[in-house]
Amino acid sequence: MDLTRFLDVVRNSGWQGMALWGVLLAQALLWVGLVRLQLAVHREEAPWEECVGKIRSAFLRKLNGEDEIAELKVHRYAPLVDRLIALHFSEQKSEAFMRWLLLRWKAKEGLRPYWIRWGHLLIGFGMVVWFLQGLRLDIGTEVLKKTPCDPRLLWVWLGYAMWIAWKLVRLQGNLERVQRSLIAPRQDE
Repeated sequence: MDLTRFLDVVRNSGWQGMALWGVLLAQALLWVGLVRLQLAVHREEAPWEECVGKIRSAFLRKLNGEDEIAELKVHRYAPLVDRLIALHFSEQKSEAFMRWLLLRWKAKEGLRPYWIRWGHLLIGFGMVVWFLQGLRLDIGTEVLKKTPCDPRLLWVWLGYAMWIAWKLVRLQGNLERVQRSLIAPRQDE
């Protein structure tokens, strides 16, 4: 990145130069928001095989199954998984279908804030691209290349955002595995 080139463009472009500072600030906010979202999603990652295995083992064992269930109640995996397990044990007296619906609803409710943050970041991405397109029409693309406002950096950001969306979908699938192992554990799962 050529910072001196960026400063020359800002100095010599008048109001477009000031607008480039806004684009740079918006891009920095997009990157910070995306990294914070990635860290929040990473906190929700649990050792899935161990988690599902322990749940299945606790419910399928005839011998020492009660001890494993008691251990399962206090074990900590990830915040969403722990909430689902606690909800399962608090609603244990209700019928299986109602518990399944409740667990499904709580899993989706737990993932909703991450999807909303991701959506807001994508809207911000669209606004920055739109603004940068207007600047590109005024001052050209070549001027912006290899500067901190390079439009190609936004495509890297978009790829990173799509990777986080894939992690969110994978997290939802793993939460569904936890639900199935809580409601109807099977040996071959």
